[in-house]
Amino acid sequence: MHNIAQLGDRWVIHSVLPQRHTKKICLDTSWNLVFGEETEIYFEDPRGARQTAQYCPVEGALLLSEGFKWSPSDVLHVTYLHLIAKNPFTFRFVAESLKLPKLDEAGIEHGVPIVFHNDIPTLYKAPVSWDLFNLSRQAAVFALTPDFEKLMGLPLLRDVDLYDHQIKTVKTVLQRFRGRGLLCDEVGLGKTVEACLILLELIVRKLARKTLILTPPSLVSQWQGELQRKFGLQFAAYDDIAFKGLGEDAWRIHEHIIASYHTAKLEPYRSWIAREQWDMVIIDEAHHLRNSKTVLWKFASSLQKKYILLLTATPMQNNLDDLYNLVTLLKPGLLNTAKNFKKQFVNKNDEFNVKNVDQLHNLIAECMVRNRRATISVNFTKRFAHTFRVTPSAEETALYCEVTEFVKVRLNSEKTSFSRISLLSLQKLMGSFPKGITAPLTQMLEGERVPKGDKEQLRTLVEKAQQLQECMKVKRLLALLHEFSDKMVIFTQFKATQEYLHRALEAAGFPTALFHGSLTRMQKESAIREFREEKRVLISTDSGSEGRNLQFCNAICNFDLPWNPMRIEQRIGRVSRLGQTRDVYIFNLVNSHTIEDDVLRVLEAKVNLFEQVIGEMDMIVGNLEDDREFEDMIIDLWLQSSDRQQFSGEMEKFGDRLVQAKEAYLEQQAREDKLFGDKFAAKD
Repeated sequence: MHNIAQLGDRWVIHSVLPQRHTKKICLDTSWNLVFGEETEIYFEDPRGARQTAQYCPVEGALLLSEGFKWSPSDVLHVTYLHLIAKNPFTFRFVAESLKLPKLDEAGIEHGVPIVFHNDIPTLYKAPVSWDLFNLSRQAAVFALTPDFEKLMGLPLLRDVDLYDHQIKTVKTVLQRFRGRGLLCDEVGLGKTVEACLILLELIVRKLARKTLILTPPSLVSQWQGELQRKFGLQFAAYDDIAFKGLGEDAWRIHEHIIASYHTAKLEPYRSWIAREQWDMVIIDEAHHLRNSKTVLWKFASSLQKKYILLLTATPMQNNLDDLYNLVTLLKPGLLNTAKNFKKQFVNKNDEFNVKNVDQLHNLIAECMVRNRRATISVNFTKRFAHTFRVTPSAEETALYCEVTEFVKVRLNSEKTSFSRISLLSLQKLMGSFPKGITAPLTQMLEGERVPKGDKEQLRTLVEKAQQLQECMKVKRLLALLHEFSDKMVIFTQFKATQEYLHRALEAAGFPTALFHGSLTRMQKESAIREFREEKRVLISTDSGSEGRNLQFCNAICNFDLPWNPMRIEQRIGRVSRLGQTRDVYIFNLVNSHTIEDDVLRVLEAKVNLFEQVIGEMDMIVGNLEDDREFEDMIIDLWLQSSDRQQFSGEMEKFGDRLVQAKEAYLEQQAREDKLFGDKFAAKD
């Protein structure tokens, strides 16, 4: 954020001439790139009096303290901004009064006199309003700004490895498409980076301010992390407590917002969002908007936006109607009316056998970029996955069965004193680190209005958890670290597991760094630096890893496995992505005869999860035609099964659905390759 400000920098700012009672000096919102939340600002008036001041990012203005008073003789004309300290960032405003010369006669260079007569009042009167002057000033700034051939946002990037096809895509969207584009790169080529760079370029050039990003709920945090860390852009998430507390005002006050489109399409959010004027709207996984009859498509169509980016690897999942509906969101009328479009391009006997292909290509070329892995100069390394099914001890197995029964009965009950989230977390923790359930069980035991029978069961479970000795999965992990001698990232969903693993690995002689969402930004940077330079192992939670690239490492271990394959993909994507130069190794540890075991068997056998390119699993799951999250589908199957054998059978059937979804995805790829080929790759 502060890359453009260095120690000792000094600016001359021509601001609004303040009145005597003015407590605000108007700058503009471009100063958001200089000032951050930690900025300290002092204002020094022409007489040397010093006051604290606050910067308002919404108005782009400097707010003076209530006790500040202007002298009647002060006519503020020039303000100097001097950066006097770098860490923390501290700024000092120095105001200087402009002493006007006598207006009857004033000498200039070489002694040539200037005499003022009856035009004196005109010199004090502004020829135009401030708004018109400011508009003219902005026009002059834009006129002096280089064209998009040179990207101004590149110096602001951090930890981003850019590739030629990404730079070409950004320039194509900005120069040819005027900020409205359909980004259809194949999975794994960095559509998110392209979209973020386009957005940053528009913000730096003051062409965009208010931005809305819509994604599936599972990607909100990942987008937020990537934008903040790599592009210096702070975005508020729709589900942040502070954001939600503002109600409708949140959508008006915040300039940069990320939201789940499943939530955004519902009232009252839909109306609140539709009332705002958005400079940029970015929609990830845009194939979910392929049907113009859905609420989601109509919601996206109703948005008031200047620029819009749609990101999808499969713009045509079912037929040409999908493509028509997406293009119409970008550039209404480009493909004519739906009726005329079908008449001109769709073959009635075979919807995938397109008529007038060249003409269709010419039209789509006005808004679509599609880079393919086969045609870009990027090498993807191989991935090797190994799953170790661990046989838990008899005590662990007995406790697992008892906890599973306790959780399942209460999830199926209409009346329970425990929340669904707490019960599911308990079940997942059993699959991770059984002894770790002691703390959450104790919290549940201490809860109010817990029935007597539940308390007795909870006490029994706590006692059995406390009596557990060695964790068999930890024992296998230590053996793995001896077998694989390179650096490794170990992922877990739970802080309790992370802390236990840290103690166990350090005791066994493996230097370990910890990474989780509760760390400050500086602590996170320190943990990554330690892992890169000296530590053998990094133990990371899922929330801590979002948005982080760890390509200097080429091995991960899933100590426990989420029930959602997209979460597993996100873990793998920390090391297996563009920029990785070595083959990647993925190790999975799972207790036999558990829910995780059944889920993993299906994902490995049916869809080859660990061989898929990062992002392809989401494409496959999207073809299930089910609005529920993947994890919710698994939970429902589990709750509806009377025992583990039935659940295993239901998972096999579910796996067959995944196979069909994968085949549909491969068919989509083949159709799109045939229709689009390499004609829409970004070019110089």
